[in-house]
Parts: sequence; C-alpha cells; structure tokens
Amino acid sequence: MIRRMRDGWWQFKAGKPGHRFRNRYRRNRRSGQGRFAPRQVLVLVGGIVIVVASLLLAPLPGPGWGTLILGLVILAGEILILARFLDRAEIKLRGPARQAKVFWASLPAHTRLLIGVVVPVCGAVLGLWALLTGLR
Repeated sequence: MIRRMRDGWWQFKAGKPGHRFRNRYRRNRRSGQGRFAPRQVLVLVGGIVIVVASLLLAPLPGPGWGTLILGLVILAGEILILARFLDRAEIKLRGPARQAKVFWASLPAHTRLLIGVVVPVCGAVLGLWALLTGLR
C-alpha cells in the first residue's frame, strides 16, 4: 500500500502542471474498471469528512488549510469537475507561490524563526480566547 501511494505521488509530481489532477482522476478510473463501488464510496466519504472537519475547525489553531486542501485532493481523484478546478487553481497560484517562496528565503534566519514561533502562539491564544469567550 505504501509503495502504491509513493508511486502515485511520483506519477502526480511528474505530471505536467495544469493536467496533474485530471490525469490522476483518469488513472483512478482506469484502475477501478470492473471493481465494486465501495472503494469509491469510502474515498468520497473520507474526503468529504476531511473537508467538512477542516471547515468546522478552521477558527482553531492547527493545520486547517492544509487538511482542507488534502480533502479536496482526495475528492478530485473521484470527481472530474473538482480535478479540473484544482488544475486551473494550480496554474493560477504557481506565480504567487513562487514569489512568496523567494520572499521567505530572502528573510534573515532569525526573522523566519521569530515568525515561525509568534504566528502559532498568536493562533493558539486567539483560539483559546475564542473558546473561552464562546463558553460563557
């Protein structure tokens, strides 16, 4: 199973940007020919649960956006329209992501460390504050 996941990742990574998610969707369709549908149902339910949980837990500190994107990627393997959307989003976000990476690399190490500590601490404080004020 781990080898299959690793191979799937390498195929995805080697794909042409703007076509990766649709290619993954097509590979999933080809590999699922003649198979029973419970696998697809489990994948869809799992992806939906991850997306909904990420949205519900978004105000709390943690990996909210990362898990939301993970859930969307899981669903894109089974839903063609979502695969197309993620392909377009990947193309649109490549430029800003590259600029952010260059900017981050240009910051001094102590500034990156400070941001890496302050932002999660502020998120935890805000989440705790929201939790405590919501309990009153």
